[in-house]
Amino acid sequence: MCLTLLWDGSGSLGYAQKEQEIPEQIYTELDYVLSFFDSEVEFDPAKVSGLIDFVRSTPAGTSISLEKRRNAEGAFHAFDINGRISDILGYAYNPEVPGYVTMPSSLQRQEWVTPDTETELRNLMRDADSINSIRFFRGRENETITPDLHTGGYYTYDQDRLVVTLPGVTGPVLISATIQPDHSDVGKRGCVAGDDKDWNYLYLPEPGLNKTGLGWVKSYMYYASSVVVYVTDSSTDTIHAGSFKWLYAGWSKINMVKSHHILKGMKRFALDFKNVLESPNLPEVQEIVDKYQELVKMDEQELRHMVEPYLQSLRESGDVEKCSGSFMTKVSSGEYLQQMSSQEIIRILLLEYLKTYVVEIPQESLGSLPSKSLDSFSHS
Repeated sequence: MCLTLLWDGSGSLGYAQKEQEIPEQIYTELDYVLSFFDSEVEFDPAKVSGLIDFVRSTPAGTSISLEKRRNAEGAFHAFDINGRISDILGYAYNPEVPGYVTMPSSLQRQEWVTPDTETELRNLMRDADSINSIRFFRGRENETITPDLHTGGYYTYDQDRLVVTLPGVTGPVLISATIQPDHSDVGKRGCVAGDDKDWNYLYLPEPGLNKTGLGWVKSYMYYASSVVVYVTDSSTDTIHAGSFKWLYAGWSKINMVKSHHILKGMKRFALDFKNVLESPNLPEVQEIVDKYQELVKMDEQELRHMVEPYLQSLRESGDVEKCSGSFMTKVSSGEYLQQMSSQEIIRILLLEYLKTYVVEIPQESLGSLPSKSLDSFSHS
């Protein structure tokens, strides 16, 4: 889930070719996909053929405002990935790989809350590049997103997810859909510490938004739904992706989200998703799993000791000073370090490890841990 939530003073779309519209047939087929959260009938690929063709034929970079869904604003964005469906499933839908590995600027935490998730997702991953039948998975996840770029707000919520793989004309097709069944927890104060591309985020447990004049706001994500379609072109090892997203969020049941806000979050997601999956130095899945498990098994005090230089680096770089409110005080006093959960520390350490492989991130931007803190995570 990607979110750029609240009003930023811009009233124009600023991105879409306003004369370009989504054909009505595509909305019908999107409704069909989203209806499968409550359906027990067999998935019919003929009822999504137009949707698949639309995504396959839409040029990367195309962005279109969508019709409202349940009073939620919507946007569509197309992008390409050099790779295979097995790469997406292996890294982004692998129950052993934290979701933030492929969505570092969008996702802070994700946990499956349905049983048998690991077995079912592994079934999707099996022979993913040569599937000849329809496979699908339905489950519920609880996730927390990264702070919004404009307000610093971050949110935790449950969402239902549907993942379908099926054979296509030019190669395998992956469809991933989500619906948020209830409103999120109240928005809390977070901060993007420095440049968003460096993936450095701070979190406080206090309700409110980290923006002047909006600190009092009790905001919520009231409803969200999405459908992302990945269509393989096996002849070029290219995946054409199309993301459709709707969001209703704000406060006092007033939707403060516009289509251009949603698009900004979608582009935020797509950029990192591509950069990670297309990195020529990206470690094999099992190596990432091993590093993650190594961190999970560490003592909590050892984890705090390892992440302390990271917080010191953010403070000395001036990035924490850009965060309003009490962030600087809490980081400088050591209070922030003590309130960090093991899960949050592990995320930071695993992403610092990943940054050393993702070539799109300059080495001088790593910000982070001195070499001694990463000794046990050196390249294999």
